[in-house]
Amino acid sequence: MVAIEHASLLLSKWTLIVLALSLLIIGYKAFKIARYQLILSKIPKWRRHKGLFGAWEDAREYRDDSARILREGYERYSKHGQWYQLSTPTRWVTVIPPKSIEEIRAVSENVLSSQAALADILQTRHLVSPIVEEQKFHFAIVKSHVTPNLEVQVTDIMDEMQRAFADEIGSPKEFRPIVMAHAAHRITTRTANRMLVGAPLCRNEEYLDMTVKYTTDLFGGADRVRAYPDTLKGLLSRYTTNIHARQDIARKHLIPYITARLEQENHYQKLGKIEEWRRIQPQDSLQWIINAAPNGKEREPDRLMLRVLHLNVTAVHTTSVTFLNCMFDLAYRPEIIPELREEVVKAVSAFGWTKKGLNEMKKIDSFMVESQRVTPMSSTQMTRGVLKDITLSDGTTLPAGSWVFAPMEAMYHDPTLFPDPERFDHLRSWRKRGGDSPNEAVGRHQFVSTSASRISFGHGNAACPGRFFAANEIKMMLAHVLLRYDVVLEHHEPPKPRWYDRTRIPNLGARVLFKARETVEL
Repeated sequence: MVAIEHASLLLSKWTLIVLALSLLIIGYKAFKIARYQLILSKIPKWRRHKGLFGAWEDAREYRDDSARILREGYERYSKHGQWYQLSTPTRWVTVIPPKSIEEIRAVSENVLSSQAALADILQTRHLVSPIVEEQKFHFAIVKSHVTPNLEVQVTDIMDEMQRAFADEIGSPKEFRPIVMAHAAHRITTRTANRMLVGAPLCRNEEYLDMTVKYTTDLFGGADRVRAYPDTLKGLLSRYTTNIHARQDIARKHLIPYITARLEQENHYQKLGKIEEWRRIQPQDSLQWIINAAPNGKEREPDRLMLRVLHLNVTAVHTTSVTFLNCMFDLAYRPEIIPELREEVVKAVSAFGWTKKGLNEMKKIDSFMVESQRVTPMSSTQMTRGVLKDITLSDGTTLPAGSWVFAPMEAMYHDPTLFPDPERFDHLRSWRKRGGDSPNEAVGRHQFVSTSASRISFGHGNAACPGRFFAANEIKMMLAHVLLRYDVVLEHHEPPKPRWYDRTRIPNLGARVLFKARETVEL
């Protein structure tokens, strides 16, 4: 009896301890939530719908046409230098006014994280593998190897691009309708993969098809699972996307490729000729990733395969969509083609298909900048996850756990930033650079440039490191089109896109008419 009473007392004691700890944890969490809400309460919430489901209605409107919503918010808040909160399908986000972009750019990654934002946008931990979120050395090679090797790689990239155009477009003697989205994705993917994995794998039809669809599946899958709890995302990815099936196809082609590279290295290592291997090894991203792997575990073929595949997504998606939009803008304005074509002939005649020759195509570069302004890939940029509380110079405090982004598309239609913004002016940036007589601003108005008013690639240390490769590839593809073809839109009107959340989805069925030119100057 005494023992039972003693056990009962002990149980009561532990129950009280557990209860006290539970109340302490709940109280602490309640305090953090209350503090978080108190800080954000000083930033106005833009509610367009009232009532219990008002925020849900606001989020639905944003999902269906974020560009319109952000333009309205820009007129109401942003252009006056005001911060505001906006309801999106996944969370409330605080919108950065243009005046604060330089300050946000300068904040360190451990306070305002672009990597947290990228992980949220792509949902890679749940859709691809946690591996690609760990030790991101596959991204580091973009700065350390891809960009520095652009001069050497131009010839190979040009060779693959010409082959891809021949296969996808051909040399039609009369105007032939081409579904531009399909052709643009395949040409861009194949060309980029010449540098990523080399030939002949970049031409393998099954591998090429997988790569094109994998990118689409990843971005679409991320949109589908983002709003769900993390515990469900992995399961949802298996049953609502084709990502894992695409990865199996990638394994079929990449694992033997990777294994062969590792075996070659081991062979030279055993012979004591590793320096010779380093001299003759392939100069592509696959090899650079192998070389950059920090340990034996990271050199396992499957882990390397996932990194190559993930680098492929980041290398191809922006480039292919930007090239597609450029083609729509070019084919809609055939009157500017002779001027741009003349520049290509002059540059290539003087410098050949080299980096110097591409740099001389300043009007084409300006056209690319204007196309990216008028038809951006998304309505927002510079998304950041707030990891630590921060108070900015204007007194605005952003609490840890909140999110911010800049209203890029709305900024690009602000007449105080871009005079006559509704007009497509293909020489806008060219004139800012001084036209035929470059001025001191020459480096600030290129396709690869970033600034507080030009944030297509982000801004500051978090700006996209692959933009230099993308710029050269897009410029080469446009130059090839200008030299080899006459182009015009099938229905002589801009293909209408649609919006889904922050993403501008180009018209995937729109066709451009191609006809091979009878006389090619080069």
